[in-house]
Amino acid sequence: MVAPRKLGLAAGSMLVLFMVASRDAAADALAECRTASNAEIRLRACTEVIGGSTATAEQKALGYRNRGRTRAEAGATEAALSDLTEAIKLNPADAQAYGYRAQVNVSRRNLDAAIADYSDVIRLRPKAVLGYSGRGHAYLVKGDPQQAVDDFSQALRLAPGSAVAYNNRGLAYKASGNLPRAIEDFTLAISINPLYGLAYNNRAYSHEAAGRKAEAVADFRSALLVDPALAGARDGLARLGALGDFASESARLISEGKALVEMHCARCHAIGADGASPHTNAPAFRSLHKLHPVQALREPLTRGIAAPHDEMPKFKLPDSDVDKIVAYINSLEVRQ
Repeated sequence: MVAPRKLGLAAGSMLVLFMVASRDAAADALAECRTASNAEIRLRACTEVIGGSTATAEQKALGYRNRGRTRAEAGATEAALSDLTEAIKLNPADAQAYGYRAQVNVSRRNLDAAIADYSDVIRLRPKAVLGYSGRGHAYLVKGDPQQAVDDFSQALRLAPGSAVAYNNRGLAYKASGNLPRAIEDFTLAISINPLYGLAYNNRAYSHEAAGRKAEAVADFRSALLVDPALAGARDGLARLGALGDFASESARLISEGKALVEMHCARCHAIGADGASPHTNAPAFRSLHKLHPVQALREPLTRGIAAPHDEMPKFKLPDSDVDKIVAYINSLEVRQ
């Protein structure tokens, strides 16, 4: 009778060890889902949390939210939208999930849905600057500059030192035809961040539209000195007969950027001045300025490129190559 009791004790000990190991593994997956900087590790960990038998509804919601964010960053917007919607179903009070879903909706041109999601962010977190600035962005893309001005103004009341918010509101004022207010906001953005190439570029466009050639030339030159990839500034100088030595450097960046885009991006995106994207969810490069009118494209390009479009990023580009791609994309924008 002794042997069976010993076997039973051993089996019980193994069960306890297994349960402890399972709990530890679940805790590790949850921690990596929360904080892992590596996208593939985060994706795998969040998937484990979602499928875990011991995870609470709140933990599963976090898993869906962070997996959705990770997929969105990789360009897998359809899967990201599904994940973020599940996260919101499980935790309707998660403002971050609404915010991430809003960003995905903007990228998919679902602008009314994005505005609704940003409104939920504001409802849940009335002092969240990103709620107002994000909704302002969506309104601007939709073609409602006055609503965009209102939201960017609220963002500035909450964060009065934001150069980005001033630049964004300047774009909204310019879109509404109010050039003096646009120039005023771009000037405030530059005073806060003297290396803000986009703000110089945007102020130059406004000066040019107002007939102030000298001021426009000065700002286009400042924009290119800060950011050589701003092809719009190069073309602005060309229009105004003041391109000078900037021509050859800008042309080189655009040419090398086109070669990189043909190598890495043509599989999914339409990269020329016309034609449809081979991948239905991949925006044409010539339309990117419509989806990102208030921000540089450098940040998402630096973060990683999905290849193919609905997979995790397979490679990253050095800053010098990102500059070239941005220059090429900017050159397409100018042609519109």
